[in-house]
Amino acid sequence: MPEALLETRDLSRRFGALAAVDGVSLSFAEGRVHAVIGPNGAGKSTFLNLLSGELRATSGRVFFRGQELTRATPDRISRLGIARSYQSANVFAELSCGECVWLASHSRARTLVFPSARVAERARRALATCGLAERAGVRARQLSYGEQRQLEIGMILATDPQIFLLDEPLAGLGHDEAQRIVALLQELARRHTIVLVEHDMDAVFSIADTITVLVDGRVLESGAPDFIRQSERVREAYLGSDAP
Repeated sequence: MPEALLETRDLSRRFGALAAVDGVSLSFAEGRVHAVIGPNGAGKSTFLNLLSGELRATSGRVFFRGQELTRATPDRISRLGIARSYQSANVFAELSCGECVWLASHSRARTLVFPSARVAERARRALATCGLAERAGVRARQLSYGEQRQLEIGMILATDPQIFLLDEPLAGLGHDEAQRIVALLQELARRHTIVLVEHDMDAVFSIADTITVLVDGRVLESGAPDFIRQSERVREAYLGSDAP
C-alpha cells in the first residue's frame, strides 16, 4: 500500500448546531487520486477548507507526512506543498498567462535568494503541461472560462505541490472544456497526489483510485471505484439509478 501522505482523524467542524463535517477519518495515499463526492451540502468544500487551513476544526486532527497540521495557518500549509483550487477560477485577470504562472512559481521560493532561471523554467513547464504554452502572452481575462481553469491548475503546478486539493474543477464547463481538464488531471495523476471534489461522476470514475462518499458531513462509504459503483447505500443516497 502507498504511504499515507495526508490523514484526518475524527475531524469535525460545527457551525452552531450544524455539523458540516462530522467525525471524518480518512487517509490519502501518496501518488493516488482520491475523490470526495456527495450531494450538495454534504460537507465536501468544508472538508477541503479544513485540510487547507482556511477553517479551523472544532475537533479532530490533520496530519501531513506524520506532522500535525490541525492548527497550522493556510500559509504554512501552502508552503509545505498542499495547494488548493476553488469552485471558480482564481487567476490574475490583468496578467498574461506567462506572468500568472511565473508569479505562482516565484511565490513558492523558500529563501530570499532563489535562482530566477529555476523559477522561469518551472513556470514554463507548468504552462506547457496545462496546455497553454502558445497562450503565454495572452491576458488571463481574455481566456475562455475553461482555459482559465487550465491556467489555475498550471499556477498550482508551478508551485511544485506535493498534493492538489481541487474543488469542482469541472464546474461550469462545457463538454469539450471538461474533457480537456479531465485529460490534464489524468496527466497530473501520473506524478502527483490529488484530492478531488467533483460532481461529474463520469470524470470521477475515470480518474479516481479511491472514492469517498460524504452524506450530511459523515463518511457513508469509502473504497475503490468498483466498490462504490456497486454499493447499494451509495446508490440510494447519492448516485441513483444512473450510476456509471
